[in-house]
Amino acid sequence: MYLNEQLKMTKSETKLLVGIEVLILLIDIFLMKYWVSMIKPDPFMSIGVESYRLEIFGINILIGIIVFFIRKRLSILFFINTIICYWIFSFFWNIWIENHPYSSTEYSFQIENRKFVLGIDKNPDTFGIDEIISESKDSLITIGMHEKVGDSLKLTNMQETMYFHNNKLSGFSISSKAIEMNKIE
Repeated sequence: MYLNEQLKMTKSETKLLVGIEVLILLIDIFLMKYWVSMIKPDPFMSIGVESYRLEIFGINILIGIIVFFIRKRLSILFFINTIICYWIFSFFWNIWIENHPYSSTEYSFQIENRKFVLGIDKNPDTFGIDEIISESKDSLITIGMHEKVGDSLKLTNMQETMYFHNNKLSGFSISSKAIEMNKIE
């Protein structure tokens, strides 16, 4: 009988807990949206989402345990929040990927008798240059990241910095002059 009386909550206590949960939920929504925008997930990171979900799960459980020793009734909010945050984070992760789809554009070019393909990817902002050795085989020359600089793309890898502007590539180590590119449809 004594345990039942302890577990019962008054209307004001219930309203307070609901209010606190709504506040926690609003804070979570803001934090999850900000966190996903900082991570900037790309479509190839779908497995990586699980590690972030585990962090969210762990943080909420840890907070719930700490609050349990301070105020037992409040701790239940963080245990409930563990499940809610998991879904909120997944929602923002999927929305980011839907609004930032993967796309790739390829350009072909030739230097002397060697054929090359420059692939410029969007989300993630990467590039790659392959040498076409035969119809069935190619060889990766370089990969790196690109960023928009004015009306050009700055292509950067470990060894060199190149620029792509008006279908011309300059700064490629194999050629000292700008290379005319042909877009592959």
